[in-house]
Amino acid sequence: MKTFRKFSFVLALTFAIGAFAAEKSLTLYSNTTLNGQRVAAGDYKVDYQINGSTAQVKLLQGKKSVAEATGEVVDRDSPATDTAVVRSQNPDGSSSIVELQLAKQKSAIRFSPEGSEKGK
Repeated sequence: MKTFRKFSFVLALTFAIGAFAAEKSLTLYSNTTLNGQRVAAGDYKVDYQINGSTAQVKLLQGKKSVAEATGEVVDRDSPATDTAVVRSQNPDGSSSIVELQLAKQKSAIRFSPEGSEKGK
């Protein structure tokens, strides 16, 4: 029975270390999209959960989820000083979020370009 308890504890600890959840604040100064979902300019909470090299991201206004996407966790050379977004300009003049840089972290969350198989 003791062996089973030890195994259960080690298994639970492994899952706790493998997954990481956090929340950051972010201001968007112009309209954009995330994973094809329109996101208006404004203040947001970024709720994200990292599991290995994948991250689940939600943009929230208050308690309402405005947009959700799955991204790839990528390493950066140095930590970002603030939480920020990197956007790309689309042919129609709109912009899309392609990367979320996390304050004080040496990692970022990169999203597939919209219109690609992974981005949809």
